[in-house]
Amino acid sequence: MLESEVFDICYNINELILNSQMDTARTEVIKLLDRLNREGKEYSPMVNHFIREVGLFPYIDKNTASWQEQAVFEAYKTDLGGGEQKTLHSAQSRVLKRLLAGDNIALSAPTSFGKSFIIDAFISIRKPDNVVIIVPTIALADETRRRIEHKFSGMYKIITTTDATLRERNILILPQERSFAYVGKFESIDMLIVDEFYKASSSFDDSRSTSLLSAMIELGKIAKQKYYLAPNIHNIKENVFTKGMQFMRFTDFKTVITMASKVYEKMGIDENKNDFKATKLLDILRKHKTKTLVYAGSYDNINTISKLLTNNMPNKENDLLNNFYDWLRINYGESFSLCNLSRIGVGVHNGRMHRSLSQIQVKLFELRNGIDTIVSTSSIIEGVNTQAEQVVVWSNKNGNRKFDYFTYRNIIGRAGRMLKYFVGKVYLLEEPPAQENTILDIEFPEDVVEMLDSENPGVEINDEQNNQIKEYESYMSETLGKDVFNKIRNNSLIKLCKPSQLRFLVGKIKENRNWPNGFESLASTNSYYWRNPISDVADMLGDNMKGLMKIAIWKFPQNWQKSMAEIHGELVKDGYEFSQEDLFHAERYMSFNLCSILNVISILKRLIYPDTPDISLFLAKAANAFLPKLVYQLEEYGLPRTLSRKIQNSGLIDLENDEMEVSDIIEEFKKIGYDKLTESIQDIHQFEKFILKYFYSGIS
Repeated sequence: MLESEVFDICYNINELILNSQMDTARTEVIKLLDRLNREGKEYSPMVNHFIREVGLFPYIDKNTASWQEQAVFEAYKTDLGGGEQKTLHSAQSRVLKRLLAGDNIALSAPTSFGKSFIIDAFISIRKPDNVVIIVPTIALADETRRRIEHKFSGMYKIITTTDATLRERNILILPQERSFAYVGKFESIDMLIVDEFYKASSSFDDSRSTSLLSAMIELGKIAKQKYYLAPNIHNIKENVFTKGMQFMRFTDFKTVITMASKVYEKMGIDENKNDFKATKLLDILRKHKTKTLVYAGSYDNINTISKLLTNNMPNKENDLLNNFYDWLRINYGESFSLCNLSRIGVGVHNGRMHRSLSQIQVKLFELRNGIDTIVSTSSIIEGVNTQAEQVVVWSNKNGNRKFDYFTYRNIIGRAGRMLKYFVGKVYLLEEPPAQENTILDIEFPEDVVEMLDSENPGVEINDEQNNQIKEYESYMSETLGKDVFNKIRNNSLIKLCKPSQLRFLVGKIKENRNWPNGFESLASTNSYYWRNPISDVADMLGDNMKGLMKIAIWKFPQNWQKSMAEIHGELVKDGYEFSQEDLFHAERYMSFNLCSILNVISILKRLIYPDTPDISLFLAKAANAFLPKLVYQLEEYGLPRTLSRKIQNSGLIDLENDEMEVSDIIEEFKKIGYDKLTESIQDIHQFEKFILKYFYSGIS
């Protein structure tokens, strides 16, 4: 790139700035930086000047910048904790300034904005006593925990589970469902952070919006300050949940840009759509060998793409992936689809796999000699902050429905990464939705209203809603008895149940004390008799999971003794046609959906009929997938159960001690250290050493 060409581009950028077209100027600066980096050219003082002018201060090259730009680079440098200092860009600095002034902020900004840096800087500077961070998924909770752990574990207890004892200073990182376990345990929260708060609208997440709104209300009652984050929201319709919060929109403040190619336009009139997409996907992956996310849109599409890539892409031969393949084969079985995919450098993210396995794949994706491509459902945009140089949109649907423009922006927002990929490349194999501004409308559903306390609702309500709360309280008090209702209404397990569902369950249990059929068998250790009550509850939930739940309660009690490869092999031998993916789905459903509703049923039955057997032992085991509690929790830290089994056998750490908190067992891991642990594990697989390094990197 000639100096004269750089000068011409900078001249045009200057004209844009003079004409108040700052967002366009910023885009042109990013394009220039991308080209200079690809050509291995230095940034001239003039280029650094325009980096400063558009507010992208972290991009300033101190080695070639003038003293003025160097001064700006240093002036915007902020302590992020743990001795880490980063230069913030101008928009990050504006948000941080408002938070430090005590404002309640609802922030809308692109995926690559760097919203997490603001959280870290706030904690480092303000040093609050108690911070609660609500995240949409457990995977994102662990990703956030790893970042926070490195910086603040010396000052704070970092909590991600529901059974932790609070200390003087705490940072809680929890999905909304877990947050109810800590309602009533704080006198006050210094900062309540809700990531992806747009999910409070049923338009975006109908299944979980009620619990998120309830968590926002309950924790908001004692929060001194609030910071809500979302991507690509143009405006927020007036509502009681963000009332009094300052809405800061930086949707046009780009730190990376995306260039979309409308590949679908090249399809011939008579051409088969699936064949066209298959050919184009293979062409893209062969031509552009870089980190790639393929958005599949559905589980069926993941299977289609997986078969396509397995049959057509060459093996990526290296020790790391060969070891990964061998470890998968041993622990999950050779028929597991990820086995063959791993050999060609492809991973899968679908929100169903064992949590440790999903995390391991994301880690491999970050490595040059690891996974190059991840095929995913929407879980990759909802669950983790993974970025790639390019994104291929195979489908314009999320499940069976076409996705909206908001979801589309979130998907393609995964292309590009600040300070790594200036320009993210997007390949569209199907037509995207038309551009529109997303207005966030957070409604106040009846189920949320009825969960409120009429004496202390925690949010502004009108007369009609107040009457609705009192009617619900009156009905439940009359049906259950006032004392019984008062006992259950603040129970964290009950709070996970919608009032409409709670009414239904109360009515069903009072009408038939023997429902679910054979409920008392859950108090026994003989799993054969668990089938009837589990079938009744699965029927009531109506998710077509009855067959898988029968398999779950038959086979999963062996989870600690046997690997999935062994369990799946036994099922195949007995003539069952379940895949490993089916077993993942069954385990996730059993441990959360089934156990959540069974907890409520158990509480109600024991209060209404005091002679009801106690099934708490069954619930504790099933909620942890019939693994020791610590083993199940450590999977969220990236430690697979099969490796935990070997660690248990080594005798160094007792992972079967259910009385210990996970934070205490983590301290034991730290004391032992990686070297001693790997030396003590008998028959340790080469890939398990890689896993342990990853695990230790997240706790120390």
